[in-house]
Amino acid sequence: MVKKIGLVGFLFVACLGQLMAQEKTNNPSFRALIPFEEIFKLAAKEKKPILFEAYLPTCSHCIAYDKTLRDPRLKTYLQTNYLAYQLDLSKKENNLFLRKFHIFIPSTPSFIVFSPAGKIMDIEPLGDESNSVVGIQQILNRAKNPLACSAFLLQKYQQGEKTMDVMLSAGYFSRLIMDTTHTIDIVNEIVRQIPKEQYQDERSFLIIQKIMLDDENPLFQHFISNLGAYKTKFDSLNVLQAAENVLMSSLYCSRARAYSPERMESIKNGLRKLGLPEAQISLRTIVLEVLIDLDHRDVRKATSKILGFYAGKAIPDREKEFWCKQLTRGLPKDQTCPLP
Repeated sequence: MVKKIGLVGFLFVACLGQLMAQEKTNNPSFRALIPFEEIFKLAAKEKKPILFEAYLPTCSHCIAYDKTLRDPRLKTYLQTNYLAYQLDLSKKENNLFLRKFHIFIPSTPSFIVFSPAGKIMDIEPLGDESNSVVGIQQILNRAKNPLACSAFLLQKYQQGEKTMDVMLSAGYFSRLIMDTTHTIDIVNEIVRQIPKEQYQDERSFLIIQKIMLDDENPLFQHFISNLGAYKTKFDSLNVLQAAENVLMSSLYCSRARAYSPERMESIKNGLRKLGLPEAQISLRTIVLEVLIDLDHRDVRKATSKILGFYAGKAIPDREKEFWCKQLTRGLPKDQTCPLP
């Protein structure tokens, strides 16, 4: 049950959050944030890599890391080896910066490392196990090493090296820089190397959780068909969330417009196995299914799907406007919308 708090309590919580945020941005190990273009110019001039710590002011893990990052040894280390800044992800401009560079941050805190030339070298979501002076230094030493960073491992994969360790690192990095094509290719190659008897071990589940973006591979098909077995070994909520993430990634990717009816039904069946009601499944798939029909110039079929989705109910004006725009796209200007 959520407890109600009075105005005084609310103001105390709000002020505490502001103080935490203010304290966070005053961490002496980091420089004050300046315009990003100036940071990259400075890095090129000083020939130093750039470190951004992506954080949220109210994130408990970020607060725990902040205590470690205040250690004088890390202040000296960062001043010697990096231009180090913090990115508060509660601020729009910092999220726009990440979007510009196609960086996906799955959790906070995370380290993002750029080369002095402004190329992404590494992205590292931070776990509790590395929250120490030595642990942080180890991560950052590897991240700035041109022959050990994640970008180099992705390059090694692209050049033909397909050892499991290289592919796992390259696949995760590819996921974090939103390179969907390489991520799917790497995962498919990883799955080809995993014996079926290892499909339910911890490494395979982590691959599904952290790297997999597509449902069309043997490991995911085994996973979605044996959810009960995975729930006995791993947290059931994590199992369901991992399955939903992969299915929705498959639905919302750019190549989904080329899916066959059989592939769409397979994804729907996967969502049914998660216990989603038909109404929710339809809500998630209707736009894609209509667009696929329209790509095949089947306006009648697309119209029928839309009417079936609303099941005889009046279509809200804004939604009808959207559907009519799709249904009449590419048709003569005097063509009327087929929806009633």
